[in-house]
Amino acid sequence: MMNKMKNWLVIGIPKNWETALSQPVPIWGLKLRRQAEFQALNVGDLLWFYCTYPVAGVIGIGTVKDKYVDNVNLTWEEELKKKEIIWPLRFRIHVLKVLPKNLWKTDKIKISDFDLFWQVGFQPLKDVHVTKLHSRSKESFGIADIENLFVGSTIIQPLIIRETQALYASPQEKGLVFSHKELQDQIAEIGKLQFYYTEIEHSIQLTGEKKSLDVVWKREIDGVPTYAFEVELSGMLEKAIERLKFAFRKWNSQPRVIVPGEFIKKARNIVGATNKDFSSQIKIYEPLQITELLNQKRTLKQLEQTLDLY
Repeated sequence: MMNKMKNWLVIGIPKNWETALSQPVPIWGLKLRRQAEFQALNVGDLLWFYCTYPVAGVIGIGTVKDKYVDNVNLTWEEELKKKEIIWPLRFRIHVLKVLPKNLWKTDKIKISDFDLFWQVGFQPLKDVHVTKLHSRSKESFGIADIENLFVGSTIIQPLIIRETQALYASPQEKGLVFSHKELQDQIAEIGKLQFYYTEIEHSIQLTGEKKSLDVVWKREIDGVPTYAFEVELSGMLEKAIERLKFAFRKWNSQPRVIVPGEFIKKARNIVGATNKDFSSQIKIYEPLQITELLNQKRTLKQLEQTLDLY
């Protein structure tokens, strides 16, 4: 499928990108005069999100989930003001990587040197441009190669240094060793496959000290966490539970903690001492369950793509 994938540059003003990315499944639209490009667009094609002045750069990457014609639903501000559909040729986007809004200006990928028709808001990219974009995404987005677009978190953030990261060897699967970071990436990818915006090391404020949640899943890029995850492999569960309690109280985030099997009893005891509202919502998983779930989801995605039902 990688060989068939085309690359497109999607150009829009900041306000329209904010609207598009605020949808549960982001969408974009084209005017009727772009019918030829719309017909050439295929599910699975790669999209590079270009945000115009004052950002002036690529702020994210995604793939085409599906496409359709909508002459009914007003979406963008200009459509709402005029009370008419301006961009009826629409496609939904599976966001792979995107900068949070506060980093759009500083961390965007600059492509002002590209020889493009800048007046055309949607256009295929030449191979030379695609090569440069992948190269520059390493510096701006920290993406080593194209395969890294599809794994890990959706939202690109500088990582916060946390406690010493432990390793965990699965007793069920000999030779299978998990690191804290690997489990964070797996949880983030699971959420991405479910069309959440996923973020690793989501900052929170606890008793005046800066902390972060290991992974969060969000419905909107700037929204609050729907799910909050903590990975604790070393047995220091009290701090992890406190972070989840904070997210539950502040945003009603669904709390989830991942611990080795030998710490499950301890985790249940700590949770049992908390209030009933929180203790009834928290779920405790073992690392191998996360890995197995991710493998199943990847297999399902491959089958869906094979059947063109993704």
